[in-house]
Amino acid sequence: MEETPEAQIHHALERHDADTVRRLLERHAELRARINEPVFAFDAPAIVAFSRDRSIVDVLLDFGADPNRRSDWWAGGFHALYSATGAAAERLLAAGAIPDACAAAHLDRPELLAQILAEDPGRVHERGGDGQTPLHFATSRAIIDQLLDAGADIDARDVDHRSTAAEWMLEQKRGAGRYELAQYLVERGASTDIFLAVALGLTDRVLSMLRAKPALLDLRTGQGDYAEQPPSSYHIYFWTIGADRSPLEVATQFEQHETLEALLSLASPLQRFVVASRRGDEAGARSQLREHPELVESMTQHEHRAITDAAWDGDARAVALMLELGFDPRTPGQDSGTALHCAAWAGSAETVAVLLGHRNGRELVAIADAQHGGTPLDWCCHGSLNGNNAGDHATVAQLLLDAGARSATRHASPSVEAVLAAWRSPR
Repeated sequence: MEETPEAQIHHALERHDADTVRRLLERHAELRARINEPVFAFDAPAIVAFSRDRSIVDVLLDFGADPNRRSDWWAGGFHALYSATGAAAERLLAAGAIPDACAAAHLDRPELLAQILAEDPGRVHERGGDGQTPLHFATSRAIIDQLLDAGADIDARDVDHRSTAAEWMLEQKRGAGRYELAQYLVERGASTDIFLAVALGLTDRVLSMLRAKPALLDLRTGQGDYAEQPPSSYHIYFWTIGADRSPLEVATQFEQHETLEALLSLASPLQRFVVASRRGDEAGARSQLREHPELVESMTQHEHRAITDAAWDGDARAVALMLELGFDPRTPGQDSGTALHCAAWAGSAETVAVLLGHRNGRELVAIADAQHGGTPLDWCCHGSLNGNNAGDHATVAQLLLDAGARSATRHASPSVEAVLAAWRSPR
């Protein structure tokens, strides 16, 4: 059955295919009439959802998209200027997009921010997307200093995720994104919890926290104060660190070796075993097993999840070790996906091959995740459009099809679609 024009343009936008988007808008008046409707994730119109793509922005503006149309998100709508950069941002500004203090902070425009605050000093506290303050949107030390000098609350929390600017600025890899700005905010006096302190490698502060409250070593992102609290969503750590991560796992993830060693000195044998396994440290993991043979049998779903998180990160070496040691690759992880779902979404062909090559590995191919109902092949398709651009999703798709996967129900990148088309064609 041929797709509706609405579905066609939606998928063309997902592929960032500006030429097809233009042709569809030229042909279909009903698409032009709906150009400002909130039909994308988080109730966003296309101009917000694709604001980073200059070619898409050009097409949308040419056909009447409102450069000031925000998403309809309950906690605070997003403006296109909250995420656009470079040429896309300049095009939006030229088309009449009106920046507020949050946009000026994101765009790193101190002169524009100064003008806004001079007209109304209270706008240093204004709320943008997700109920973030301008400090949450800051992209440079100069903007941070400017906002703090103007009276910004360094520990203000957004509405949706109940998180501070420093917590928002963490990224899953050190040196990426705004990690250094999170460090700077802490230097300027931002408060820290155990996860932020560990991720930033503040070893003395971490040990002080644990001496005062040893139970913090067992705390996990997604639990307690970090759990979903309707009507708001999860704490921002769900995205910047990951779900269900312990301080030990965060130290490993952010490569904070000194902090990790300090934590390990306080850890239980089971915690040390899981960390060694997650790091791909075979000698360390097997040493713990020799001393404590019952460790694998004592593991809960929390510990087994380490293999799923390793697959999400595309860490084939750690996944292979954990399979040998007895970790369960069916354990739900990110968005309730198994290890194979996560490796497929990441486009990690090596990790997918390791999982499929293990005993009963092919059984994972048919499992649908509990949250979205997607198979690993569906996750591969979605990841090819929304995930790691460096991933080899086409090879992953072929591996899954060879292992018994059936045609996907999700749209995919052109390279993955080509693999699926070749599989469907008569042989």
